[in-house]
Amino acid sequence: MKNQILIKYPKKWGLDKRLVVTIMEQVLKERGYKKNMEISLMFVGQKKAKDLNIKYREMSYIPQVLGFPMNKGKSVDGYIRLGDIVICTQKLKYEVKFQKSNLETILSDWLNHGVDNLLK
Repeated sequence: MKNQILIKYPKKWGLDKRLVVTIMEQVLKERGYKKNMEISLMFVGQKKAKDLNIKYREMSYIPQVLGFPMNKGKSVDGYIRLGDIVICTQKLKYEVKFQKSNLETILSDWLNHGVDNLLK
């Protein structure tokens, strides 16, 4: 069974889903997760990101990346459901402009950070 990368995003998110999947597959592969892994990515606006940060971390700022770990053991269907990574789309786009970088680089950094949070 190959890795499952689930993505939820708003209608006007402005990102390429294939690019996101490609980067996430590379992030998982670099950590040795080549198959049987499920991870969920959620791209949200500033209000949703802030609301989640307040609710789950009791912090009142707009985060770039949030991680919600699930488990590191295999489920009965053979998949490890690592958890959910939430990324604020507006902050991602801002960071690309601010750092004068490209989207792939920043998104890769943030997805790596998100997976690190899930593995703690």
